[in-house]
Amino acid sequence: MTWPKNMRGFQRGGAFKLVLFLASLKAIYGFAIDPEGSPSPSLVPPWEEHLKEIRPQASPDVQTAAVEGLVKRLLPDRASEFSFSVDPSIGPEGRDTFQVVSPGMNASVDVVATSGVAAAWGLLHYLKYSCNAHVSWEADQLSLPDSLPEARIQITSNDRFRYYQNVCTVSYSMAWWKWSRWEREIDWMALNGINMPLAFTGQEAIWQRVYSKLGVTQEELDNHFAGPAFLAWGRMGNIFGWGGPLPQSWHEQTLSLQHQILQRMREFGMYPVLPAFAGHVPAGLTRVYPDANITRLGPWSHFNCTYSCTYLLDPNDPLFQEIGSKFIQEMTSEFGTDHLYNCDTFNEMTPQSSDSAYLRSVGASVYSAMTKADPSAIWIMQGWIFFKDPVFWNTERSKALLHSVPIGRMLVLDLASEMAPQYSRLESYFGQPFIFCMLHDYGGVDGFFGNVDGLLSNMMAARTFPNVTIVGTGLTPEGINQNYVMYDLMNELAWRTTVPNITDWAKSYSSRRYNSADTTLQEAWQLLMRSVYNCKSFLRYHGKNVIIMQRPRLNPRHFIWYSVDDVVKAWDLFIEATLVPYGKSNGFGTVEQYGSDSETGKAIAHGQELSDSQELLEEELQEQKGKEEEVVEEEGEEQSFSASTDTERSFLHDSNKSTGSSMKKCREKAVTRPTGTVLREDISLENKASMMSYSPGEGNMEKSDFSGAIPDNLRMRTKDTDTSTKIRVADESRSRHVAAREREPTFLHDLVDMTRQVLQILGGQEALRMIGYYHDGDKFGIQLASSNLQSILADMDSILATSPDFLLGAWTRDAASWATNEQERELYVHNALNQVTIWGPEGQIVDYAGKQWSGLISRYVQPRWNLFSSMLIESLEDGQPFDSNAFEQKVFSEIEEPLSRDVNATFPAEPTGDTITTALLLYAKYRPLFKGAFKVDDSSQEQDGGSLDPKSFPTPAPLPSPETNMDKRKRMYFSGSKPTRPRGYSGATKRSKHQVIVENNSLDDNIETLQKKTLIRKKDEDSVNSIWSNFV
Repeated sequence: MTWPKNMRGFQRGGAFKLVLFLASLKAIYGFAIDPEGSPSPSLVPPWEEHLKEIRPQASPDVQTAAVEGLVKRLLPDRASEFSFSVDPSIGPEGRDTFQVVSPGMNASVDVVATSGVAAAWGLLHYLKYSCNAHVSWEADQLSLPDSLPEARIQITSNDRFRYYQNVCTVSYSMAWWKWSRWEREIDWMALNGINMPLAFTGQEAIWQRVYSKLGVTQEELDNHFAGPAFLAWGRMGNIFGWGGPLPQSWHEQTLSLQHQILQRMREFGMYPVLPAFAGHVPAGLTRVYPDANITRLGPWSHFNCTYSCTYLLDPNDPLFQEIGSKFIQEMTSEFGTDHLYNCDTFNEMTPQSSDSAYLRSVGASVYSAMTKADPSAIWIMQGWIFFKDPVFWNTERSKALLHSVPIGRMLVLDLASEMAPQYSRLESYFGQPFIFCMLHDYGGVDGFFGNVDGLLSNMMAARTFPNVTIVGTGLTPEGINQNYVMYDLMNELAWRTTVPNITDWAKSYSSRRYNSADTTLQEAWQLLMRSVYNCKSFLRYHGKNVIIMQRPRLNPRHFIWYSVDDVVKAWDLFIEATLVPYGKSNGFGTVEQYGSDSETGKAIAHGQELSDSQELLEEELQEQKGKEEEVVEEEGEEQSFSASTDTERSFLHDSNKSTGSSMKKCREKAVTRPTGTVLREDISLENKASMMSYSPGEGNMEKSDFSGAIPDNLRMRTKDTDTSTKIRVADESRSRHVAAREREPTFLHDLVDMTRQVLQILGGQEALRMIGYYHDGDKFGIQLASSNLQSILADMDSILATSPDFLLGAWTRDAASWATNEQERELYVHNALNQVTIWGPEGQIVDYAGKQWSGLISRYVQPRWNLFSSMLIESLEDGQPFDSNAFEQKVFSEIEEPLSRDVNATFPAEPTGDTITTALLLYAKYRPLFKGAFKVDDSSQEQDGGSLDPKSFPTPAPLPSPETNMDKRKRMYFSGSKPTRPRGYSGATKRSKHQVIVENNSLDDNIETLQKKTLIRKKDEDSVNSIWSNFV
């Protein structure tokens, strides 16, 4: 190892300075360097001295058997074609190595590795990069070639550890898992090389034993433990009692489950992290030990002291040592140990003293309680406190806490390194080893999000940071089952030595995930990776910016950090992936697989249209007399979507190759529509003069034309316009095309998610439009926008219902499965519903963990927005400002809390409807709404995308009025008069900064439409009447 020049520079400062430096280095860090600038061969960094004590408990034979069991579960029909062996000597000490060798030609694939985890890791590497396969949280794509390919692969990890889980993950995603789901997740961990997972299940049963022996009553424990969906925050001392009490059956079941979890983790050679005592105690302990130094903390996150203001035992009190050591003794007696313990005493809490000496004593006491029971203990601490409150945790106080433990006996999780790494601010944690983690998600919320460029840049910076003490990489999301692409990429950084070219990587990811080399889907993923997955703003919690999932208000949080144009074009390409020339296949299959007479086959073959009433117009399109249609296809010139890099910007270097794709251009000559067939309006989508091609390897955007982004078979080009695209759902021409449905569950999941994302955008824009109409005093506009929004939300619920991955019913079903009686069932279902809605007894953290799930949209999100629009209209009718407090009280009492307590409600737990049929119908309905570009009236938030076209929405029922609203609205538009504004409303003339402003778009009848402040002026009212029915 060559040390940085800034260390070797001490040689030039004289012998005395060098001696002092080497002495101080050894005193602080425990190792030295020789005068030539290299580490002394007889001395090893102390974190290595301690961390190398962490070794697999299972023998190589047991680890081998574990991997053999995994491959039988993963590939039951092909397992015999793989062989495994574990040999710790084949790679460098402290890092995992795997070798995969196969001569091909129907020979077996031999995997040799340093551990069971490494062997499973090698298996997945071979499946991904030799067999084009894919394994994910949602589903797997394991269509292997008949003859397994040859391979000669050897990979060594960059670091010792690959960590997994946030302390919140167990509640937001894993609260209701039983063994079958845990077995699947542990297999996934092993396949991705994870060897340091959090293992927190069942600890309340251990705490029950410890506190009972200390004299705390069962009633006092019932008041202390949080409910199953809120255990994470009870363990961290944020709350107590909420969602409880925990039944005895819960303790018994989770205790048994933890034995299964730990046994399997250790069989793979993993090092599970167990909990330790952080000082948070039941209130009953004050009765048993009245003289103990127990203080009551302040409230947490809008909770009052009914369920917050927890009790903290001062770590310097002798009772702390007693309880801490007894807990570890009891736990290790039950489960064994790998000597790794997580403890976060001050998570989102401010210490009672800012004195460095006090903080140092607290850290020493916490660690001492561990070592009293386990002398080899290593403290795993989340570095969230340094990120959450950097003002309090300045360098002096941070150093005091970090140096309260011997170097190497604390391992810090730099929890959000992809966005806000703390190691650089804290001098690589002043010598303590740390793990570079990606947090990414808060609350387990849905919605596309990522910051791939920031992730890769920050990883590069960490690898090259002077004297860095990084010992691993990790995943620390609060919730999983979302945005898998980011986690797949992050897992690869544990072995990659260069920054991948994301353009090429996205193509490879698409190919593996769908078992298809279809360039359509590859381009879709390239668009997504350069836009929605490349947030360059400091956005800590993207869920707060999803308008439709927020409790409605006049000033909703709203920020779109990506090109909506790119997302919509990606949707185009996903839809195109279901449509191929008749009898041909793009790797997904053809319509013959599903039957031309089936409803599915008909929907695919003929591209059924959805009317304004959202009903299917025809089961099958028939040939009709008088219909003439001709489509001339012309070969278009090749368009390049490459990511070239001119500058090396990586921890190592990877060459970037240009990739190209060619797409067809279609010219429409004449279309005669069959009688009774409703086709949408021809909508123009303004293409930018240039689009942006993305390569994170360079850290910037390269300009490139992307006129080929619109699907060929959905795109019609006019002779005189090269910059506009006319899209329509063809009828008879579509009879020459079929939908090739990807029956791979990975594709079906992503098609649902892609459609959901587009509807999320549309819903947010329509909500902003509603608020804009309120500010303009326009009751009819509010009703129009509300009707549109309700339609969008209903359709979102319908597409989500087609997937097993987006169902509220599955969440509540799994919660109820833990119950042994009706009382327990009601408790568990209430926990499940409360967490994903109001999060607390009175909505303390309302919507923080809100999910875009079928059932939750229809029963929770839709009614809230409906009530909001009604109260907006009432405000205008009464001439009074909107009463936000009254709305919040009403929406809570009438919608939110009732649903959270509706434990007898039934929600579908299995998918209903067909994903591709539903997606095609929604595409036909909503794709025309994107026209030109929409902007947000705030320069810092201006984004390119597509505007909403109100003509395509169904007509809402008119509001009752002596003069019909339609007549009144026409009269007002014709005369140019302004709608009335509420009396006493001081902000009526102020436009919301979030209000959508849409650029003028030329319609066929030459009417200019401004979508927020709509004014239609024609020379005579007949012109208005002629277009009015289409407009509304």
